[in-house]
Amino acid sequence: MTGSADPFDPTGGPAGEPGDPFEELRHTPVTPLPIPEGAFAQARQRAARRRRRRAAFGATAGVGALAVAVYLTGAFVPRGPSQVVTPPASAGHSFGTPRPLPSTAAPTAVPSVSAFPSAAAPSPSATAPSASASASASPTTSGTPLCTAAQLTPRLGSGNAGAGQIYTYLVVTNHSSTPCHVAGYPGLSLLDASGHQIGVPATYEHQFPSTPVVLAPGASASDTIHTVNRQTNNPSECLPTSTLLRIYPPGSFTSLTFPGRITVCLGTFELTPFGPGTTGNPAN
Repeated sequence: MTGSADPFDPTGGPAGEPGDPFEELRHTPVTPLPIPEGAFAQARQRAARRRRRRAAFGATAGVGALAVAVYLTGAFVPRGPSQVVTPPASAGHSFGTPRPLPSTAAPTAVPSVSAFPSAAAPSPSATAPSASASASASPTTSGTPLCTAAQLTPRLGSGNAGAGQIYTYLVVTNHSSTPCHVAGYPGLSLLDASGHQIGVPATYEHQFPSTPVVLAPGASASDTIHTVNRQTNNPSECLPTSTLLRIYPPGSFTSLTFPGRITVCLGTFELTPFGPGTTGNPAN
């Protein structure tokens, strides 16, 4: 059986008729165009020039942005006298007569407590004040020098007690032939028989006035040592009783050691500043 050729048959129709006109184009091999000599080198050079231009532009933009920021900072920073804060000439604190702090000279400084001390004999070199000797409290010292450790003899004086509180008087006497003065607090520590410190140095009771005390030859000044009685039988409540005491006179870096029995309990070991006489400060 014969029939007409399929018009869509790519192999052609009736004998002698051509097939699909695009068939030859689809099967024609493609030959790529040759790349001109030096084309790659030129492309690389152009790319390098573009990178350099972009880097230069970026640096220029960064410098410009920095300049704008600096300008704006200077434009908005407050200027003028309001920037200068100068304290007025009257600013500051006004202090009274300086009070030497012997604790700065002592190896340590802090509180301790004691039981009522037994009477302590004066050191061998102690000289009792003569009847004519006098000590006077004065806001000024009229050029009288500060007493040195070599001019003073320390001892424990009398005291009083009440309601579990113990007050003992620490007395210093000017045994030299020239007047001098004491002012403020001495440094005071407790020592055992071997000279080792017991606990910490006395702290200061600042509610009492501190006035320079001028000591004529043979005159004395004193302060008050405040301690408390033992409250219980707990052995840790109190420190061992001292055998010796060590003081640093006000303003002195030289210490004096003398006999004295004080027991520190419950951490109470306080000292008042020097006052005239031998009955502590405040005087009793």
